[in-house]
Amino acid sequence: MRNLILILMIIFPFILTDAFTEPSVRIKNLTYIYGYKKNQVYGFGLVTGLPNTGDSRSNLTRSSVKNLLSSLGIQDQNPVTRNIAAVLITADLPPHVRLGDRIDISISSIGDAKSIEGGILIQSPLRGADNNVYVVAQGKLPEAQGGNNRNRVKTVSQVSGGGIVEREIKPEYIFTDESNNEYISLVLRNWDYGTADKIVKGIKEVYSDIDPVITRGGTIQIPLKKDVPVSEYISKIENIEIVPEYKAVVIVNERDGTVVAGGNVVISEAMVSRRGMTVQVENSDVRRNVSMITESSTIKDLVDTLNAIGASTDDIIAILQALKDTGALHAELIIR
Repeated sequence: MRNLILILMIIFPFILTDAFTEPSVRIKNLTYIYGYKKNQVYGFGLVTGLPNTGDSRSNLTRSSVKNLLSSLGIQDQNPVTRNIAAVLITADLPPHVRLGDRIDISISSIGDAKSIEGGILIQSPLRGADNNVYVVAQGKLPEAQGGNNRNRVKTVSQVSGGGIVEREIKPEYIFTDESNNEYISLVLRNWDYGTADKIVKGIKEVYSDIDPVITRGGTIQIPLKKDVPVSEYISKIENIEIVPEYKAVVIVNERDGTVVAGGNVVISEAMVSRRGMTVQVENSDVRRNVSMITESSTIKDLVDTLNAIGASTDDIIAILQALKDTGALHAELIIR
């Protein structure tokens, strides 16, 4: 393999985000209100009307069909189940649901059915962790529309709006401290003290008379204002814009060779050799030689240069890994 020497100039220390204006982000896109969460429900059901693609040897399906028919006043000791499949049904309830709201449901076969596409899900209760019924699910499962039938999973399906809420959920998100003062708490989706500090300062700029604090539990506790409606108060806080801090990270996808760099990625002086390919990274003046392809000063430019000379995904991963191992790449490296 031919020897290639690439002279890559990197200004030390070089920060990727220096070349761009960092965007401001609303607090609502970085946090969620403590107490607001999705709730999972699940249940068992039967899908009928399948064209001989249902369960063939499942005692569970057979006994479930017998029980269903018995509840309808019909006795059948040996029901045929080739057009019936036993399934589990799951769904996520949003923080606020009201009686009669419709939600999406997911259905998956638990027997030996070959396909549940196009079947009818018989009315099935979905329960929460407290064993209470929150949703009743029923509906027609969608049929396949074109695509690659060979690779499609035919024993899993989704029904949009197939569940009807039977019990309301009212999240508790307003709490009281030891002095009987009410407050709400914000939780950062990706915890960072720098971002949390900016949120606290951003809130104080809008409401100078309140004192948000960062708790030991990793939340931002914000006292409520008695003279402002709660909905208006929360809405105004959520729409405050700040410039968040991001952890330096480089993510490499092994399958397609995609490389994504985010945060303040810094590269120090280093040299890496890989299968006859030599990459030199230094903080001196730009020099050229006969095999110079591009001048690189960022992770993106480095990867573009390696792609331009025909480097494989393995080569790129190996070089980035070597930079990380020697301490030249000051970022978290994630290979997927």
